Amino acid sequence: MGKYRLTKGPVEGGRGAVWFAVDTELGRSVVLKRALLENNGQADFDELLAEARALAKFSHPNVVTLYDAVRAGKGRKATFWLVMEHVTGGSLDVPVKMDPELAAHIGAQIAGALAALHHKGIVHCDVKPGNIVITHDRVAKLTDFGAAYRVDGSETITPNGPVSLTPFFAAPEAFRGAPERASDVFSLGATLHWLVTGTAPLRGPGRAVRLETIAAQVGPLGGVVTAMLQRDPGARPTAAEVLGVLTDIAGSPDRFPTLPLTPSTTPYTATFGYGEIPAGGRTRTTAPLVGRRPLLMAGAAAVTALAISVPFIVMSLGDDGDQADPAPNKPDKPNSAAFIGDPRTADPCSLLNATVFDRYGEAELDRDYGNFNRCDVLLRERSEEVVDVRVELGADPLPEGVARKTRGRVTVVERAAEDDACERAVAVTAAHGNSLRVTAAARQPDELKEPLCDTADRATGLAVKVLNRGAVPRRSPGFPASSLAHLDACTLLDVKALEKVPGIDAGDPDVGFGRWDCQWKSTTREFEVDLRFDQGDLPHEKNSRSTRLGDHQAIVLPESEGPGTCRVEVVHRDYTGLDRVKGTERVALVIKGAGAKDRPCELATDLAASAATALPSV
Repeated sequence: MGKYRLTKGPVEGGRGAVWFAVDTELGRSVVLKRALLENNGQADFDELLAEARALAKFSHPNVVTLYDAVRAGKGRKATFWLVMEHVTGGSLDVPVKMDPELAAHIGAQIAGALAALHHKGIVHCDVKPGNIVITHDRVAKLTDFGAAYRVDGSETITPNGPVSLTPFFAAPEAFRGAPERASDVFSLGATLHWLVTGTAPLRGPGRAVRLETIAAQVGPLGGVVTAMLQRDPGARPTAAEVLGVLTDIAGSPDRFPTLPLTPSTTPYTATFGYGEIPAGGRTRTTAPLVGRRPLLMAGAAAVTALAISVPFIVMSLGDDGDQADPAPNKPDKPNSAAFIGDPRTADPCSLLNATVFDRYGEAELDRDYGNFNRCDVLLRERSEEVVDVRVELGADPLPEGVARKTRGRVTVVERAAEDDACERAVAVTAAHGNSLRVTAAARQPDELKEPLCDTADRATGLAVKVLNRGAVPRRSPGFPASSLAHLDACTLLDVKALEKVPGIDAGDPDVGFGRWDCQWKSTTREFEVDLRFDQGDLPHEKNSRSTRLGDHQAIVLPESEGPGTCRVEVVHRDYTGLDRVKGTERVALVIKGAGAKDRPCELATDLAASAATALPSV
């Protein structure tokens, strides 16, 4: 193709296939990607060429360079190609939780790139982890100018197409089709939050960030990230100001060791886990914007990190002890201890990331939903919960007699989909006695934006990637000393209490993960007694009633789990979560299988009172 000699390809990259090539005149490695124009006419190509060459004149050490645009062939058979810098290293589109100082070191480099772009009147419009490339010598580079806009200049500006954005990182004004320089600052702030916490910032009405949750989560970055995420663009610092602050926080680059890299010997998509998409998320388009011209708007979203970042980067960052992916031919020899480790320190939320569920308007990671072995992402449309995606650490092995798939050292079991739920079971291959369950459960089936199993597979892909790196990461911070998580649920009901239920052997319970769940079944009746821990909001259901059991507030919920059931929840303590949302830790006592004359709520209340007396004081 002219002066470019193809050396490898095609390999898949983000939004399409890319080819590796050599510029025979300059002797440098480049990446070629086809630009898809609406029409194959000369006018369209001339516009693409002008925009590409305008960007090619821009040079910055922290921006991936677009060298040129070329045309191959004639007429309707002509093809158009973007020629880009070939960066060896990888992008930050894998869930990580890095030290704030290291995030500041990376963020300062990107802020410098944005300051230079903004000086030239260019707004990137899609700053996110997946569009940041880290080279082998630890240089951070910004890529993907397919969504970029020129915001000022002397040329005549004509109406143009829609704005492309990634919802979890986009500024509120970008959703309205009005991006500006401050929009990039907002997106970089959201990216810094993601790099430190593993999640995008929580949003409220009008897509504004809930700023009260920021400072406690990002440590020394709290002040600058809070300023960057202000709803009002005018209240945000400039990229140049952010550069100065982040440089001070990061300190000297000599403080940081070289990031360990694991080279990839396969096309880029092979680095993703089972069913996974990049953590940067898919893009979304807004209504057409008048008054700004998109750079390379005719399909030039090709300049992506995914297209050029081969091999892929895997980093050991922060304090969670994650290691690089094991080489495919030398997997670790796993066992149940290495897989999950101490239940009271294993973090189920390390296996989820809200940013991959971009089909929905809102996605919120909820650490305090259900028992301590569980983490949820709640998917909403117009503030209404549509799907609950959850990961639950379990004490059971993988189910037998069901088809299995292997991804690296991880085995995935796909259960048959139900109308309102899709479930996957996951474990390290050859591990004994433990597994985890990934479930996508519909709350409003008519509002689904994709099949439930597609949603479940996104979550499964995240878990598989984490487990292929090693054990489930540890909680940080750990449970407070007063938490129910330090108790054994099976010890809260003694033999005398369980004598009230016919046919139950108090010494033979089914014990759940972490001993946070205990179940006794009658051998003479259909009765079943479940005692488990719960957290989050106190339930308020129809026909529920409040009461007190000793010193504890309690709530009685008749038939909350179907006919013949009654659940009584006893409050142990109040707490404020990591997101500063208040909740309670509770003991939930459930009676199942009762007949019409058995009065299950009386029995459940009696047993719950016994459990309440066994609770330690707070």
